[in-house]
Amino acid sequence: NDRRRLARHCRTAMGCLSNAVLALLITSAASESVSWFQTAASTADRLTEQTPLSFSSQSSDDAIEITIDTTKTFQKIHGFGGALTQSSATVYKQLPEELQAAVIEAYYGPTGIGYTTGRMPIHSCDFSVDTYTFDDVAGDYDLEKFDTTVAYDQNLSLPMIHAAIAANPSLKLFGSPWSPPAWMKDNNDMLWGGSLLDEAKESWAQYFAKWITAYEAQGVPVWGVTVQNEPEAKQPWESCIYTPEQTRDFVAEHLGPALEEAHPDVKILGYDHNKDHIEEWADALLGADSASAKYMDGIAFHWYSGSCFDNVANVAESYPDALLLPSEACFELTVLSDDEGEATWIANGTWSKGEGYGYDIMGDLNAGSSGWTDWNILLDHEGGPNHVNNFCDAPVIADLREDAERAVYLHPQYFYLGHFSKFLLPDSVRVHSTVGGSDAPGGDCAWPYGGCDATTLQATAFLRPDGQTAVVVMNCGEDKEMKLAAEGGVITNTVPANSIQTYLLPAAN
Repeated sequence: NDRRRLARHCRTAMGCLSNAVLALLITSAASESVSWFQTAASTADRLTEQTPLSFSSQSSDDAIEITIDTTKTFQKIHGFGGALTQSSATVYKQLPEELQAAVIEAYYGPTGIGYTTGRMPIHSCDFSVDTYTFDDVAGDYDLEKFDTTVAYDQNLSLPMIHAAIAANPSLKLFGSPWSPPAWMKDNNDMLWGGSLLDEAKESWAQYFAKWITAYEAQGVPVWGVTVQNEPEAKQPWESCIYTPEQTRDFVAEHLGPALEEAHPDVKILGYDHNKDHIEEWADALLGADSASAKYMDGIAFHWYSGSCFDNVANVAESYPDALLLPSEACFELTVLSDDEGEATWIANGTWSKGEGYGYDIMGDLNAGSSGWTDWNILLDHEGGPNHVNNFCDAPVIADLREDAERAVYLHPQYFYLGHFSKFLLPDSVRVHSTVGGSDAPGGDCAWPYGGCDATTLQATAFLRPDGQTAVVVMNCGEDKEMKLAAEGGVITNTVPANSIQTYLLPAAN
């Protein structure tokens, strides 16, 4: 019954990894009992279903009270997912077929954690082993040399993406560019920042449209795009600098009209960078006097500047109809290294990193976001590969060492993500919740990212389409007693140290 051990020692059989994540079959509650699931550091519980609880009218006076009010509603869930990068595909390609299938099942299959969205780089990014585009012919402003077969991706990323779609045909996938082709930029280089040339703006907009057409011809429906990954950052990898005003004008004059003509159903999300500046960018792209507003569907953002939940809440309040979607997060091993030795880290990961994910997801949801998107879905034992050696952790790590048997390991981030993605189904609606009487999102814009408040509990609640209310409760500190007050009564329980729980309250009669 030790699911952690099963996850560590799974070698070849998809069924082994499936046992590690279990088939958590969720059905409408038929009684007043409450089903619940737990992941806890001090136990073998990993998304493990527990003995059902019952409502009562009694509780401990010193318990932390969580209240749920389903009459106050907020945003809907769009989805949860991760990035299907070239690095992930490079690792995936080196796995035996049974482990490939196990990875896909763990994320997208019925026994997995229910991913419903995903991010795809538009040609190369930092997490690819090569730097490439689909039109490297300088001066080809009409894009006559654009590779409509996207041959590079056919040989690498697309088989993995196809497998994910086969497991969940409803996936909503969006594309993000890290840089235009070098010949479209003022530094003539895809790396080290630079800016889009005025004479290339229309060609770059049409490049988006051609990429979408090419991917859809390969059987990959594209739900949306972001305008530019991390537009404020000059990086030693693929990057391109935009100001909010330059992005506004590019969308209004080029990208918006191009997609409206060629792919009118494709969504456009702006910014795609850290939460510390999200308000400035939202005003520029979504404001009442913004020329880009009619083309924009929302704002994407990253976690690397710190929690900044108040900033997200301010944007949600100012633009209630906009989709707010966290689009990237990870722990950079070059910045935040692990204390464990290599073999221990490969097998176990680092528990606090799961907590960091949980805290950010919880805070973003309570601030008004409609889901959460992780970075690479799969990396190797070094946290790569990529062409600039900025290695990162991931929820699923493959051991590809020459002297080791091929294996796949689930890190704590996987289980923490699953407490949200498995149970907060698309179109679930957030309902009002408080912890100890407070519903403030909080969260400092302070580096380093990925921390967690251990002094109290965190919680969020969503009314699902099936009528059940899903409540996620997290504890990054010592054991705490909890009383959960909802329409059906009070549930009392212990939230162990360093744990996360998901409760499914039965639908109202």
